[in-house]
Amino acid sequence: MKVLLSLLLGASLALTAQIPSKEELKARADAAVDAGKSKADADAEAARAKADQKAAETKTKVDAKAEGVPMAGDKVKTATAKGEGATKSGSAKDKTKTKKGTEKGATKAKAVTEKVAK
Repeated sequence: MKVLLSLLLGASLALTAQIPSKEELKARADAAVDAGKSKADADAEAARAKADQKAAETKTKVDAKAEGVPMAGDKVKTATAKGEGATKSGSAKDKTKTKKGTEKGATKAKAVTEKVAK
């Protein structure tokens, strides 16, 4: 009888150990949401850096060509500086918009997880 009780106790403990609790499932879901948000934020930052680098390279090339044109060269340099600034501003806005979107999505996902966990 003692052996049977020990086996039943061991089996019940093993079953409960294999099935994760609601809290564990919620923690895993939240961790997955946070990981996805972090990746999206990193991707947005990388895209911004790439856009800014391309704008700077383009400005440098155009300015180098404008050096050979006496009067128009200064106007071209002014225009490229303005364009580079607009491009960098646009990429910063895009990054901010993406970051806000991922934050909103993560918040919604966590709210759904919270409801399911109850």
